[in-house]
Amino acid sequence: MRDIINEIVDREALLHIPAADLTPNEDLFALGLTPYSAVRLMLALEREFRVEFSREAMKRETVRSLAAIECALHHARPVAPAAA
Repeated sequence: MRDIINEIVDREALLHIPAADLTPNEDLFALGLTPYSAVRLMLALEREFRVEFSREAMKRETVRSLAAIECALHHARPVAPAAA
């Protein structure tokens, strides 16, 4: 899971340091994560993991760190696959 999160963070957060080099609790906003890229990051995480974040999870703290993202994904609601 962490490898996939790292790939998404690298692609969507546009930080100047690779996600693999970050500590789990390092503040992504302090490293350059913007509100716009945070929204892109959350949407990409929802798509990749086929989950939906609750309204309560729609805040900075949800994507503040890699550890926070992983925790939020564990609490996110799975989305049913689309009917064919």
